[in-house]
Amino acid sequence: MKKLAKEMFLALVAISLLTAMPVMAAEKKTFTPYNAIVEADVVKGIVDGKTVGIVIDARPKVKKYDKGHIPGSLSMPTSQFKKMKGLLPADKGALIVFYCGGLKCALSHKNAYKSEKLGYTNVKVFAKGYPNWKKAYGAGPKAAKKAAPKKKAAVKKKYKAAKEEGSIAFYEFNNIVKNAPDNVLFVDVRDPKEFKSGSFKNAVNIPTEELEMKLASMKADKPIIYVCGTGARSGEAYYMTLDKRPDIVEVYYVDGEMSWGKGGTYKLDPPK
Repeated sequence: MKKLAKEMFLALVAISLLTAMPVMAAEKKTFTPYNAIVEADVVKGIVDGKTVGIVIDARPKVKKYDKGHIPGSLSMPTSQFKKMKGLLPADKGALIVFYCGGLKCALSHKNAYKSEKLGYTNVKVFAKGYPNWKKAYGAGPKAAKKAAPKKKAAVKKKYKAAKEEGSIAFYEFNNIVKNAPDNVLFVDVRDPKEFKSGSFKNAVNIPTEELEMKLASMKADKPIIYVCGTGARSGEAYYMTLDKRPDIVEVYYVDGEMSWGKGGTYKLDPPK
């Protein structure tokens, strides 16, 4: 009787594991989450001055931070970490909380690991990031607007734009992917691990942290379309290209939540 009960128990365990496998697979990360995660209340404590610490935004500055951020947070885009590491406190034991665009965003985790390598011992990640902050406490401040530069003569571009500067209209992008993918250069600016998890068949992988160095030699014989998973890094790549290669006119980015499936399929939704 005991033997039968044991066999039934093992069978139930096996069934539960099998049924859990799809969920586990669905939750598989394309990046390595940092080991110290905090919630919004911890960040709020720093913002309100009840806790001593520093909050750092790892998202692209122009594309994300300037359009709204956690009050008092500093901007340190992951692609610029090496240049901006001087913003980190002199005290290696100081509390540092990084955040970015939410649970699908790897940027805050990457900055946390980089800080840890520099010897910082009290690093945390607010993994739910700015979307969660907005939901809990409302939209944060925007960067002060700079005086508008003199407008250059309008250049008629090949593809229709979306709402944000440099972004390509979804219908235009979907039509290119379906009917003329060889007419453009897709540049996936995510990390190699993310890229390997799924992307366009003819895309090249140049992470944003490497793009600035490679822009000088980048050919512009086709329109360039930057893609990533949220529109943050692709937007940063767009502005980086405007700054470093003003001669490249036909450059765009996809401003939206994007994920890839098997056989080159993909899903594209508006940005959050």
